[in-house]
Amino acid sequence: MTTTQDQIRRELEAQKAAYEQAQAARAQRAQDVHSARRSQQIEGGDISSYAQHLSQQYIEGKLTTEEMREKLLEHHGVTVK
Repeated sequence: MTTTQDQIRRELEAQKAAYEQAQAARAQRAQDVHSARRSQQIEGGDISSYAQHLSQQYIEGKLTTEEMREKLLEHHGVTVK
């Protein structure tokens, strides 16, 4: 193979590895949300539609857990010092 072909191959392999890592992280976030929701349901509750919306954003990697927490507290008018 030529140097250019090797470089392209390495770049494609790196992109594939990054994609697989992102998919694994997403799957882990989805499992975390599922576990938290099941725990809440076992205790007799459920999460609000707003929390479900935030959870989906978390699963997609658009929010961190801290951002999600802050938005939930703000939504419910809770201030923490």
